Amino acid sequence: MKTKKFQQYLEKRLEKSEIAEIEKVAKLEVEFLKSLQEDVSKAVAKYMADENIGFNELVRRLNISPTQASNIQRGRANLTLATIAHIFALLKMKPHLVVKNKLQHRHA
Repeated sequence: MKTKKFQQYLEKRLEKSEIAEIEKVAKLEVEFLKSLQEDVSKAVAKYMADENIGFNELVRRLNISPTQASNIQRGRANLTLATIAHIFALLKMKPHLVVKNKLQHRHA
């Protein structure tokens, strides 16, 4: 119900093209967040395999809650840059963010 009221509010305050642009940017943000989460998850999985450690040892080494470790493994953690730095320091990996000037359009 609140979502519908907010949508009506936006339609009164913004042009349809402005709403479409906001929605487009929001979808990209979600896509990019998921990509980053997957990258961290894959790096953690590789570390665990290389070190031959289980979940409890990962929790101990990262000094984080089991819930947060589980979310990281599943690629669902909303991580701060500080947490990403902490994880990669343990992994002894240097993360590298690649920024491209333009988006590559994917065709289905």
